[in-house]
Amino acid sequence: MLKILTANLNYVQDGYGPWPERCRRLRALLQAQRPAIIALQAVHVDDTRNQLRELAGDLDYHHQLFLAADTTRPQYGSAILSEIPLNAPWSFALPRDDDDEDQSPRRAIGASFTWQGEVWRLTNAHCSWVPAQNRQQVAALARALEDFSGPQCLVGDFNAPSTAPGIAHLTARGWVDAHACVGQGTGATFPADAPQNRIDYLFVHGCDRARLLATRTFPEQGAALSDHKAAMLIIAQPRETIETFR
Repeated sequence: MLKILTANLNYVQDGYGPWPERCRRLRALLQAQRPAIIALQAVHVDDTRNQLRELAGDLDYHHQLFLAADTTRPQYGSAILSEIPLNAPWSFALPRDDDDEDQSPRRAIGASFTWQGEVWRLTNAHCSWVPAQNRQQVAALARALEDFSGPQCLVGDFNAPSTAPGIAHLTARGWVDAHACVGQGTGATFPADAPQNRIDYLFVHGCDRARLLATRTFPEQGAALSDHKAAMLIIAQPRETIETFR
């Protein structure tokens, strides 16, 4: 099985507990669930604090990718932790106009990896909360992902409900919303202490739906990890090939 988890870290803000406490909870979750790949949004990195390294710690996530949305210090961006080697890292600046309401620079990041003989691409997105910008960013991202012919996962904080135009745009282009396919309940992820909206997604493309086993959100109970709940997708291995011997 392949487990992929997405989580918004909410930087080092302490509305849901100081970061060191939240980091311990997240590390305990990773140890218990052992996702092979973790996509992180709202990651804080500066000269004294690196959330990616603190979270990975002595766990077996030796393959790490962080890209800031801009070049300021401290840096704010997205990251990927993986037990599986990451190849061909890439990034895509999500469009933003000078007069847009949300002036936060946003960037999708990704990499390819090989699992069970298949080359996959994972993309980690963090989109605007403003509906018009969100629609524009998701449409641009969908176009940017059309050049890959193998199986893909597109995950992250889309800041949009399942009825939003951007989400409909993705599903119309063959992206499968894993929770809608195999999840149970609403799958709501925000706000973490009283989830009402599902804004964190796990999409797949070019993968047989029969291989999607389940989605889950964390924590199931207890103290929150962030202002978002984490979401995880479990994918089955490809069917074994039966060889005919003469």
